[in-house]
Amino acid sequence: MQPLRAWPPSARRWATVCAVLLGAALAVCIAVHLQPFFHIADASHYLRLAAGDVRGVMQPFASRPLGALVARALAAVLHGSIHRGFYMEATLSLLVMLTIVFRLMLQSDAPRWMLVAVVVVPTWTTLVQNLVFPDLFYAALLAVLLALLAREHLLAAALMMFPLMLTRESTSLTLLCYLLAAWSSLRWRDRIAAVVAAVAGSAVVSRLSAGAQPNVEHLPGALYMLAKIPWNFLRNVLGVLPWSDANSELCKVPVWSFPFHLPFHWGSVHALGVCGVSFQQQLVALDVTLGNFGLLPLLLLWLWLRIPRQRNANNDRSVLLRFALLYGAVSFLLAPVLGAGFLHLVGYAWPLFLVALPRLFAPCDPTSWTDRRSWAAVGFFVVHLAVCGAAYWTAYLPGIGLKLALWMVGFLFLWVWSPEAAIGPDLLPAKRPEAPQIHSSSMVKSI
Repeated sequence: MQPLRAWPPSARRWATVCAVLLGAALAVCIAVHLQPFFHIADASHYLRLAAGDVRGVMQPFASRPLGALVARALAAVLHGSIHRGFYMEATLSLLVMLTIVFRLMLQSDAPRWMLVAVVVVPTWTTLVQNLVFPDLFYAALLAVLLALLAREHLLAAALMMFPLMLTRESTSLTLLCYLLAAWSSLRWRDRIAAVVAAVAGSAVVSRLSAGAQPNVEHLPGALYMLAKIPWNFLRNVLGVLPWSDANSELCKVPVWSFPFHLPFHWGSVHALGVCGVSFQQQLVALDVTLGNFGLLPLLLLWLWLRIPRQRNANNDRSVLLRFALLYGAVSFLLAPVLGAGFLHLVGYAWPLFLVALPRLFAPCDPTSWTDRRSWAAVGFFVVHLAVCGAAYWTAYLPGIGLKLALWMVGFLFLWVWSPEAAIGPDLLPAKRPEAPQIHSSSMVKSI
């Protein structure tokens, strides 16, 4: 139960190495037994980008060129195939991301069992499984941004908007979260540099994607991204399956439709309608939400609600914590309106659970860990491991039922795990002194 930062520097270095190797090995071993890497939906677009066939790629995939270009460069250096280039890019990206995440975690007051709890979360496997997508490469770049924020290199962090924008167009959200989280700490030079870097990256993307095929609806890029929000809200939140004459993926003949025309003759959409009602996406979303990060969302909510406002002045001033909380929470909440692939869309919120959560733990007095509290923490950790294992169960209804039951058990352990154990008695209102307790289970307290 001791905090991670209490380890000496040499022990923290060894812990980082072990966590990185174990996390990478576990993610790769599980991912290779799932769907083949290069046969997942939309993988062909990125393979064409890496092969230099920009004209054969449609938007918005053509607006994400950097990851494919890096894979192509690595393939040329290794004198191998494009597939080998993607493998090498994914390996380097995963190692960079894991190293930074665990280095940041080992600087926090989180208990030591949190290190293993983060190693086993299924989000690592999801990133490896989608290695053809720009997600893993983008996560590595975002981890570098977090490391720069931790060291308060705000100008260098601002310049990271350039490679991030070259990798994925959603960097507009990253830029906004960066400016909001760090505004009071930024100089005007840093703010201008961040905006200029993002605009320059967008201009380079436009140049590299010139000649690419338009999106299915033939809409302008900005309008297409905005139109995705109500479309996905209807399907993923309300359960209404939308239809248009330009996008009949969900059904060929709608049960109800009406004519529709955009101004200025934008796009090829001339009719909108409804295919029917289905709650399949809601089941997928619930299943992924309950399993992709184990019980870490429950732990984060518990800590946030139990921590008083005077919890930790240093953390409140931390640009890293504010950015990780803001970016992760917005990504988590926006996942249902971004698309149908919940498994990797929810994974965009990883800074919230893997970086911000450990920093919500405040210094804790070791004498506050009674046997009851220690065993409750161990029980919560075991249930978290069970949820992470159940995340790979593909049967939705039985899997969701099992995860809900495990979440209830985890909540009961958190209830036993008193606030003093989580946030430290020094941050709570003064209480009457209690009689000293005899701690007979020293082995449990040393986990």
